Amino acid sequence: MLSEISILDLILDSGVVAKTVIIVLLFFSIFSWSIIGERWWYLRRAQGESRRFLAFFKTQTDFPQIYTVTSKWPHSPAAVVFHEVYEKNTSIFAPLASSVALSTSVSQDQLEAVYRDLRLASHRALGRFEKRLSVLATAGSVCPFLGLFGTVWGVMTAFLDISTKGSTNIVVVAPGIAEALITTIAGLAVAIPAMVAYNYFVQHSRVLGLELEEMATSVMNILQLRGSHEHV
Repeated sequence: MLSEISILDLILDSGVVAKTVIIVLLFFSIFSWSIIGERWWYLRRAQGESRRFLAFFKTQTDFPQIYTVTSKWPHSPAAVVFHEVYEKNTSIFAPLASSVALSTSVSQDQLEAVYRDLRLASHRALGRFEKRLSVLATAGSVCPFLGLFGTVWGVMTAFLDISTKGSTNIVVVAPGIAEALITTIAGLAVAIPAMVAYNYFVQHSRVLGLELEEMATSVMNILQLRGSHEHV
C-alpha cells in the first residue's frame, strides 16, 4: 500500500509535461481496452457464426437455399459475403438450383464478374472486422516513445535540480529520476497489451480471410463446372 501511495504522490507531484504525457497515455489505454473488448466480442460472434454457416455451405450446392439461411448468421463474414454476391448476381446463381440448370450456361464474362464481386465483398468484410485495429497499432508504436519523451524530460529536469541545489546526493536525485521513469512504465503498460491484441486480431483476420477464399473457390468451381456445359 505504501508503494502505491508513493507512486501516486510522484504522479501528483510531477511536472506539467509528465502529467500531460500520463493523461495522453491514459486516454490511449482507455480507448485501446474498449477496442480490444469490442473487437474480441465481434470476433467471437464472427467465428461461431462462420463455423455454422460454412458447415452448412459445404453440404449444399443449392445456392438459393444457402442464400435463404444467410440471414441467420448476420455476423458471419462468409455469410455476409455470400449474401451480397448472390443478390448482385441472382440471375446467375438462381438457375443452378433446379433442373433448368442444364439448360442454363454461365459465360466467361459472368464468371469473371462473380469472381470480382467475391473479392470486393471479401475485402469489405475483412475491412469491417479490422475496423479500428489501426488504433491498437498506433498505441503500440507511439506510446513507448511518449513514455520515453516524458522520461527524458524528467531526467533533464532532475539534472537541472541537481545543478540548482548543488548536490548529487541520492536523496536529492532519486525522486526526480523515479518521477521521470513513471512515464516510461506507463507507456509500456499501454503499448504491450495493445500490440499483443493487435497481433492476435490480425492473425484471426487472416484465418477469416482464408475461410472467405475457400468459400469463394467453392463457388467458382461450381460455376465453372456449370460453364463447361456451354461447350458440351
